[in-house]
Amino acid sequence: MTKTLVELAETDVSSLLRGHGSVFSPGDQASKVLGVLKDTGRREAVAEEGNRVGIITVRNLLEVDQPERTKVESIWEQTGAISPDVSVLEAADVLLRNGVRAIPIVDRGKVTGIISQVDIADAMMDIPELKSIKAKELITINVETMDADSSITRARRLMLNKGISHIPVTRNGKLKGIVTAETIVHTFIAPATKTTRGARGGRKVNRFPGQLSGIMDTEPFTVGTEANVYEVVQGFAKTGKSACIMVDEKQVVRGIITPKEFITLIGELRGEDVMPVYILGITDEDFFERAVAEEKVRRAVTRSMKIHPDITEVNIRVKKQRTKGERTWYQITGRVTGPTTSFNTENEGWGLVETFDGLVKSLGETLRRAKKQPQKKTRRGRRRPNPHLKP
Repeated sequence: MTKTLVELAETDVSSLLRGHGSVFSPGDQASKVLGVLKDTGRREAVAEEGNRVGIITVRNLLEVDQPERTKVESIWEQTGAISPDVSVLEAADVLLRNGVRAIPIVDRGKVTGIISQVDIADAMMDIPELKSIKAKELITINVETMDADSSITRARRLMLNKGISHIPVTRNGKLKGIVTAETIVHTFIAPATKTTRGARGGRKVNRFPGQLSGIMDTEPFTVGTEANVYEVVQGFAKTGKSACIMVDEKQVVRGIITPKEFITLIGELRGEDVMPVYILGITDEDFFERAVAEEKVRRAVTRSMKIHPDITEVNIRVKKQRTKGERTWYQITGRVTGPTTSFNTENEGWGLVETFDGLVKSLGETLRRAKKQPQKKTRRGRRRPNPHLKP
């Protein structure tokens, strides 16, 4: 059990690893994913096809009208993956920078789990130093709220347009409940083997009738304006809620806190003094893979900083050599530099993520082999002269 934020940040994500459940393919029906999420109580699942890895979340399913006719490929987020030996700090940084709820864990080419914002927040439950941090320092202030008489259809549309999953529900300006994407999805979108009442043969029907007052959680998790972060973390664990609403003494909404705000505390530990990793040649569609690869490279190089403390930056260049069907052959070169240091390595192969993994391994081996050896002594006990030193 970790006792400080720093200890948690330095912990490998493998210690927080939870099972991934089913691994879906882009060709699977959205209704199949929905059924598994509803049965397990999870909010995200893993999807994989070849070199592509990602997640499907409850909010992704919110945009689905006919899950039996919708394929995973149209709604999943291709996030790439991280290895189980990366630190919680690195995982938090990847989640924050890419704006995703979770990311799959892949070990030796196999999905072994998933790490989410909630997992990291749960691991913070017993860290006493959180008592010194005011919850209002983390809240999102500009909260979207809706009146209890508003339609569910309108709330769904707002969630999709704003990219949010929680809407506090009010009446006469005072908090009365909360509606979540999870509630809407599990109430109105039918999972596999089930049909919406009145629907036949996949016929599209109005799946979101009624007002928010009919489906809202009337007992939301709330805290006052003077609460600290420790209280909020403990409250999440006890209530099982996915959001905390901050209200004043008149029950007016002042802000909202989700697990995302918690992991910013971990992400802030990285600070500004981060060794830059520049990656060229990756296009916009490979955005997530670029972010994950950057973390892998930085970690491999950082491990060698005790041997080569003068390393200041890493430059990676990616070239697509040729394609074969849906596969692409990549050539990746890496250069690690500093005022008195320069190391080069390369790797090539099918698949961007796999080729990067090979580059990272080669980079680590190159830096370890370059460790300075102690000068050997002659038989008379004298050191061999160094030809680069002036007499």
